[in-house]
Amino acid sequence: MQTDVRAQSVKFITLGCKVNQYESQGMRESVLAQGFSEAASEDKDCDFVVINTCTVTADADKMNRYWIRRMRRENPAAKIVVTGCYVERNRSEIEALEEVDLVLSNHEKPDLAGHLSAGCSVPAVQDAETVRRRKLEFPPLQISRFEGNGRAFVKIQDGCNHACSFCKVVMVRGRSRSREIQEVVDEAGRLASAGYREVVFAGIQLGAYGLDKGRSDALSELLEACAAVPGLERLRLSSIEPTDVRPRLIQTLRDIPKCCAHLHIPLQSGDDAVLKAMNRRHGRQFYRDLVAQLKQEIRDFELSFDVMAGFPGETAEAFENTVRLVREVRPLKSHVFPYSPREGTRAAHFPEAVEPAVIRSRVQELIRLGDEIGRQERLKYVRRIFPVLVEKKLPRGGLVQGLTHHYLKVCFQGSDQDVGQMIPVELLSLEGDVFLGRPAGRPGISQ
Repeated sequence: MQTDVRAQSVKFITLGCKVNQYESQGMRESVLAQGFSEAASEDKDCDFVVINTCTVTADADKMNRYWIRRMRRENPAAKIVVTGCYVERNRSEIEALEEVDLVLSNHEKPDLAGHLSAGCSVPAVQDAETVRRRKLEFPPLQISRFEGNGRAFVKIQDGCNHACSFCKVVMVRGRSRSREIQEVVDEAGRLASAGYREVVFAGIQLGAYGLDKGRSDALSELLEACAAVPGLERLRLSSIEPTDVRPRLIQTLRDIPKCCAHLHIPLQSGDDAVLKAMNRRHGRQFYRDLVAQLKQEIRDFELSFDVMAGFPGETAEAFENTVRLVREVRPLKSHVFPYSPREGTRAAHFPEAVEPAVIRSRVQELIRLGDEIGRQERLKYVRRIFPVLVEKKLPRGGLVQGLTHHYLKVCFQGSDQDVGQMIPVELLSLEGDVFLGRPAGRPGISQ
């Protein structure tokens, strides 16, 4: 039975990565196209709440459960829909929760509007072959706008061909599959026509883009094609594995001015024995040489990465190897995580667990080191001028905030009219990890 959708509102809660953010936007546009309205985040009287979950860490799982309980408490009359990666490994557990009305797998996200129109009906049981086929397809979600201003995420790839011993991603996202280049170019064109100046290409294993279609340099080809899209001024890659940064990609990033001089390249560890136990496909020397090449080839190149502390078997010497490598490659930003065993992964059964207190101590040391190096990296840009894509107006001081092409965060005096615009800004000083700047031809901010 179809529900009259007039005046029915939907609230979206998105947890996790850029791919999830893109998929939430795709679901949002699909339900709005069916006549639903979107509820504000503070609205307590919405009809539906859709929670798009993440399961990358144990903390992520806790956050999923927190938001399910909170949304039921704050929206007692709403129907709660849970989807995302947490569902893929915990579906029966979630279906048993009294707070939850409907559970959808990742491959069922394109079906959301139909289920809401039918009053949150439980999906019909699909035969195993249909489920298998749908999981091998690229989910047919598309977007024409994005939450925020000036920059938009575009999902170009799903799944992962790696099998890191600590990671559940391949279990919940499956093998790599890619969108067609022209489909991505068309979507980037729609976003540019809507006023977006930067596109961030997102994927689960972004560097595997095109490999399922036999095209090893498809990511470079995509960047080259999107560089010709009128109105787009920046092309940015989200996280990419070290072994996926191939020679042609480096050349493309170097030669196309629209390509941003920043990459997020997961490190995880700087010790070869730990990297082998993690089933990573690189060693410390490979990573060091790759970063050195990027910094040599690409002007003002900046690096960020994920690094883990406390993986089983990580000795004091192994941890010091990680510290040394971090000092050598000098990241702009380090995302530091404590190891947490994930059910179903090989690492969950590894011996030689590191004591929790030792893990906490190592996490804090890596955070302090990352902050120290990040500040040093930023200070070398003081008094230089860079285009800043303004993303938002801050609530105080008449300031706006945006990003440079190499991911420096910048604030300066501006107005609502600056949001979504690319403005040349001189970087005057650094407060924490944020630059205070002055646009060319305007008065500076108070020092």
